[in-house]
Amino acid sequence: MKNNMKLWLAALSLMSFGVVSEAQQSLEHKRAQQAQQPIVQSITPEQQAALDKQDQDIAQVALNIVRMIDQNKAGEVWDTASPVGKKVISRDDFLKKIAHDRGALGTPGMRMPMGLRHLRYDGSGNMPAGAFINVSFDTQFSNVPQSARENVTFILDADNNWRFVGYAIR
Repeated sequence: MKNNMKLWLAALSLMSFGVVSEAQQSLEHKRAQQAQQPIVQSITPEQQAALDKQDQDIAQVALNIVRMIDQNKAGEVWDTASPVGKKVISRDDFLKKIAHDRGALGTPGMRMPMGLRHLRYDGSGNMPAGAFINVSFDTQFSNVPQSARENVTFILDADNNWRFVGYAIR
């Protein structure tokens, strides 16, 4: 009877350990999931209005940039670029890339804004570390039947000003 009692206590102890261990693993799993989820902070209506205004202003600047490129003023666009962008591509290479990418497409026609995305990179890939805003346009060109996607990208520079950092067309 004593041996049965010891076995029963040992089994109960092992079951308790298993339950505690499973509970700890479950708690650790929940904590890991929470750590991967973005932290959502509430902002005031005034802060949201300021962010909305910033996005509208950035979208307008992006539209002005693609219009300058339409007018063969890509050099002026590059001249206003962030130092980060100027490190990535020289002025001559930027002008050559724009001429190459846009040359076969023809004259731009209808251009529709497709939205704005906020991005953050840690510098581990092809993009430098920092906060970015990408503005997209769906643009119809005269020499191709399908529209193309124009992307204008801005980076938040060290002085907390958003500056042009890139243009791409696909």
